[in-house]
Amino acid sequence: MVANTLDLMQHWNLFFWSTLVITFLVTAITVRIPPLKSIPDDYYPGVEPDPEPEVTGNRLRGAWDEATNVLSTAPGLLRNILDNLKDGMIMAMAILPSILSIGLLGLVLAEFTPVFDILGYIFYPITWALQIPEPLLVGKAAALGISEMFLPALLVVDSAMSVKFVIAVTSISQIIFFSAMVPCVVATEIPLSIGQMVVIWFQRVALTLIITIPFALLLF
Repeated sequence: MVANTLDLMQHWNLFFWSTLVITFLVTAITVRIPPLKSIPDDYYPGVEPDPEPEVTGNRLRGAWDEATNVLSTAPGLLRNILDNLKDGMIMAMAILPSILSIGLLGLVLAEFTPVFDILGYIFYPITWALQIPEPLLVGKAAALGISEMFLPALLVVDSAMSVKFVIAVTSISQIIFFSAMVPCVVATEIPLSIGQMVVIWFQRVALTLIITIPFALLLF
């Protein structure tokens, strides 16, 4: 949807693999800095991990045997499809209200208030220093992503291809947004507060801009 909205389908392979690599790099960095670094790597209280089987001999053969054993106990294809369809419908009904409400609120704030214009200045030093066209618009679009990941694309549909590419990658690499991801995490017992997720969002967006902008200017 993001690629289609921003006319990036003609560069699909480039966009897909660039997003994959950049998202991986950003994740590899953010897990090594606070707040994620400070979270203990422990199991849920009361849960004991299954012991890892010791592999002797050919590892590839051992992996194949393990996969075959799992497959032999898996449900049939039709049952698997029906279960996934059911789970998908339940999930869609659960998150659709938040996506629509928060997405609409974010769009209204972006169009009729200066909230995201002000927030855009948070990333303006990065976009200005790296000489991306329309640096303030890029900063505003990047900031808008915290409400809903698709909204940044709507702000730059008429911009230069380099700007479209940067925002398309950033909207996916940021991962954290309030219309879906944040409520899902808050509803669990994952030890991440909303404040920490906002900090992680900022880190991811800033790192993505720093990595992606030079690459986009080189390509386009």
